[in-house]
Amino acid sequence: MAEGLLRAQLATAAPDVTVASAGLLFDDRPAERHAVKAMARLGLDISGHTAQKVTPELLAGASVIIGMERQHILEVTKLDETLFARAFTLPELVRSVEVIGPRPPGVDLRTWVERAGSMRTPEDYVTRDPSSEIPDPMGGSARTFRACADSLDRLLATFVGLAWPEPTPRDPAVAPATTGGIHADRDRR
Repeated sequence: MAEGLLRAQLATAAPDVTVASAGLLFDDRPAERHAVKAMARLGLDISGHTAQKVTPELLAGASVIIGMERQHILEVTKLDETLFARAFTLPELVRSVEVIGPRPPGVDLRTWVERAGSMRTPEDYVTRDPSSEIPDPMGGSARTFRACADSLDRLLATFVGLAWPEPTPRDPAVAPATTGGIHADRDRR
């Protein structure tokens, strides 16, 4: 679900970005029926998705690696410890980039992401922290999948908004008009 949502959100914000997903358990398994229905409710078709297992080769070129659970981050780090700097759970990633703020112009995604996580260590992931995880909906009801999809959608929208911020005009005189086209300070003169 996260892959489909992120791909859709990046379609306009950063259409040249490649998005892929991989997991720890399944290879060539189709998307869960409740996941397909939850995504259809959001206007996305993931019915053609098939799972793939995570490999070091798949992750080598990734600017950011987003897991759902802390265990995912530990497993990625076991594959290649250098991947840790850019591997986060989704809630943790969003909290971290909210702290450092939008990605500045000219800073590549990987550098910005690594900066966001610079105060962490793999040892931080040994203990559970439910607030930094997205609970796995597998085996759950359709409602559970819908709730998960909604949570993913909100978190990914926040991440995309910070990673690919829209430029803002520097001169308020050329900013989009919100007061009938007349700058409020100029009206007082």
